[in-house]
Amino acid sequence: MVQEIRVTSRRIYFISLIKNYNHKGLGIYYLLLVFIFNISSLIISILIRIELYSSGNRIISTENQNFYNINITLHGIIMIFFLIMLGLFGGFDNYFIFIFIWSPEVIYPRINNISLLNIYLSFIYIIIYILLEFGSEIG
Repeated sequence: MVQEIRVTSRRIYFISLIKNYNHKGLGIYYLLLVFIFNISSLIISILIRIELYSSGNRIISTENQNFYNINITLHGIIMIFFLIMLGLFGGFDNYFIFIFIWSPEVIYPRINNISLLNIYLSFIYIIIYILLEFGSEIG
């Protein structure tokens, strides 16, 4: 007798982000966001390295040196706050801490979910910050 194996594909919709209160699912969403933010930080890092490599030929125009300083500052902010803190405290903590303490659920799951949704807004503000060149020239 042959058993029939049924494979169902599970699609992830934006509504599932809003309704998700499972700490393991939120941890996976955090880690997926870390991967996306890592790619954006890598692009900024490549732009900085190409600018430093080409001494005579400039990618960023000489009239717009503020853009280079904003890129350096933004690369650091994304690496610290969107990769390290989000990956360690958001991703791994949501996935593993509740398994380690044998807790069935997060204490305040909706607040945890709202913080995940706020990360999208903060990253959009960061991208607007670099595109409109309002940034501080800290470098």
